This record gives sequence, C-alpha cells and structure tokens, in this order.
Amino acid sequence: MARRREKAGADALRLVAKRSRRDLLLDEAARQLNARGISQTALIDLAAALGLSRAAVYYYADDRQDLVFQAYRRACEALARDIAAAAHAPGSGLDRIAAFITLSLDPERVEEAVLSEVAYLEDEQRATIEALADGVLAQLKALIADGQRAGDVRACDAGIVAQALLGMVSWVPLAPRWVGEDKSIRARSAAAAIDLIRNGVAARVDPARPLPKLDSAALRPARGNLFSREEAAAMKTEELLRTASRLFNRKGIDATSLDEIGAAVGATKSVVYHYLTDKPDLVAKCYRRAFALGEKVLEAMAGIEGDGFARAVAGFGLLVEINARAEFSPLAPLAGIDALHPEARREIVALARRSEERFPAAVQAGVADGSIRPIDLTGSAVALAGTFGWIPKWFDGEDEAMAARIADEFQSLYAFGLRPR
Repeated sequence: MARRREKAGADALRLVAKRSRRDLLLDEAARQLNARGISQTALIDLAAALGLSRAAVYYYADDRQDLVFQAYRRACEALARDIAAAAHAPGSGLDRIAAFITLSLDPERVEEAVLSEVAYLEDEQRATIEALADGVLAQLKALIADGQRAGDVRACDAGIVAQALLGMVSWVPLAPRWVGEDKSIRARSAAAAIDLIRNGVAARVDPARPLPKLDSAALRPARGNLFSREEAAAMKTEELLRTASRLFNRKGIDATSLDEIGAAVGATKSVVYHYLTDKPDLVAKCYRRAFALGEKVLEAMAGIEGDGFARAVAGFGLLVEINARAEFSPLAPLAGIDALHPEARREIVALARRSEERFPAAVQAGVADGSIRPIDLTGSAVALAGTFGWIPKWFDGEDEAMAARIADEFQSLYAFGLRPR
C-alpha cells in the first residue's frame, strides 16, 4: 500500500512537471508569436530560449501549426476564465465589466497569443479556435447584457461593445513593442481602459447634443490621370496596398500569400514583385499607408469647429470608420512587428510612437477648455487604438449600414463610457 501511494505521488509530481514545462513552452510561444509572427517563430528557437532539447519541444507540440493551435486555444480559455470570474465579482454590472478588463490586462500575468492568424490553422483546428472565440464573445455579450438588465449599464449594442473590449485586451499587451514605451504603458493603458469604459471622456453629458461627424470622403485618394504613367502607377500601388492590407487584416500576414494578393488585384506574382522587394517590404509599405491615413484624420480634426471634445470625438469616429470600411482598410498593428527588416521596423515603430503622441496632443485642447475630463491621454490613446484596430478581425467592411452603426457605438463608448445616463 505504501509503495502504491509513493508511486502515485511520484506520478503526480511528474504530471505537474510536465504541465509546468508545457506552460513554459506556451508562454514563450505566445511571446514569440506576438513579437515575430508565425513564420519567424521556430520550435528550435523556442527550445534554445527555454534551454530544452528539440526532442523535448516535440514532446509537447507535433509541429509549428500544432504549437500555434495550442497557444490560441490557451488564450481563448484564459479569456473565458476571466469573464467567468468577472461575472461573479462583487459590485454592479459595470464593476464586473471593469473586473474582466482588470483580470485580462493584469501586468503581472504572462501575455497570451493574440488571435491574429487563425486562418493559418488547418480546418479542424481553425474551427475549434473559432468556436472557442465565439464562446468568449457570447460570454462577454452576456456580461454586458446582465449589466443592462440590472440598470448598471446604459443601452448599447452589446455585441459591438464586446468586440471593442476584446480589441482593447488583445492590443494593450502588444503596445510596448509598437510605441517604444517601457512596460509601464501596459498598466497605464489597462487603468485608462477601465476609466474610459466607466466614464468616457466627456466632462459634461448633454443628451440633446449630437456627436459630431467627419466625412470620410476627404480621405479617399485623388483619382489620377490614367494616361499619366506616374499617376497610373500610383493608383495601382494604392490598390495593391489597400487589397493587401484588407487581406492581412482579415486572415493574418503569414496566412496570406502574395499569390492570393495578386489574384485579388488581377495580377501575377511577378507583377506584384514589380512594386516591392519581398513580403516584409509589402507589409512595411502597408503600415506606412496606414499611418499616413492617420495623419489625414488629424488634419481633418483640426478643421472641426467647436470645443476640444467635438474635435476628439469626431476624429475618433473617423478612425473607427476607416477601419470599418473596406474602401480604406488601413493595416492594423497586431502581432509580428519583429518580422520586419530592422530598418523598416525602426521606421514603423517611430511612426506608431508619433501617432500615439499626436492624438493625445490633439485631445489635450479639450482638457484645457474643460470639455474633456482630466484623463491619462497616452494610456487612453493606446487602449482606444485596440478598439478600432480589432474591427477587421470581426467585420469585413462591406455593409455600409453596419459600418456606420459601429462608428456610432464606438463614438458613444468613447464619449460617455457605459455608465447609465
């Protein structure tokens, strides 16, 4: 009997050791997938980072695809646990939504893999992850709906708001790689996200005042002269970058081939290569285009008459709209920044940091004139970038009425939060 108990105890210890080693592997896999993307994450590199043999890594993962699948599944399961725990947290329905954000963005927790490349998986794995992600969304919608029934959360489209929250918790852990800040930005952005969800930015709430809008038509590229070689080439480049960005956003960069992009624009791979050096060069060009669109939004904001609140809300609405409409399709920053060529990476990080500095500077005028509450402008900007950057992962941009509805809901969330009015 004693020997059996001793053997059972030893077996249990071995299982714990195996589970712990697997968790360490998935921790490192998530970090590398988020930083480098799938194509630049190799099992041999994971083994080296963890001091394991290659055989030890293959004990836990059949291949890279299986590793991605396991990392994505663990990420979905972690979100599901966070929502379940938040649903039983003390306080109001709004407190429980805040508890979900607090749990998911705890800076002491290891980062989970962001679901940016689900299309890379084989059919059965992809179906499993999509089902888990749908379950997470349903849980989060239910959490919001419960708060609405209790009178703790204002009337809103629970599905759209749930996607905004998922965008925040997906992006904030990645943000330090993009904006060049130290890891404190994660804690600041988490706190700012909770403040925004509770209260919005408005210093005063006037239900009769419609939220200002900006016309996205001003951001459309000018139609060039087809008989001018230079202008025709510029139009072709714009269409190539827009199409590539739309596919990268929807499927992920590693899951989208140059052949697929070429077919979508009616060109062969050789024609596509006429406009770029390689795939990382195409990705960098797409990011440059995205940040150029952001600069146009800032220019449009400056033309809004009224107080700083009006300019900030109108600008945010325009950022949401261009991410929700297929005709614009800016490439959203997510996983894989380290996969760019070093020089391009430095440039793109500089553009991202400039963007995260200029938008808070534009909003500062509203704090100065009293129309916007005193808030952490930088932390809020990072948190909000996750809301609209996540849109192409769940909306294809083809339904104009839905795109307008998303913009309305996001603007209201930004302006007023979820507190009942």
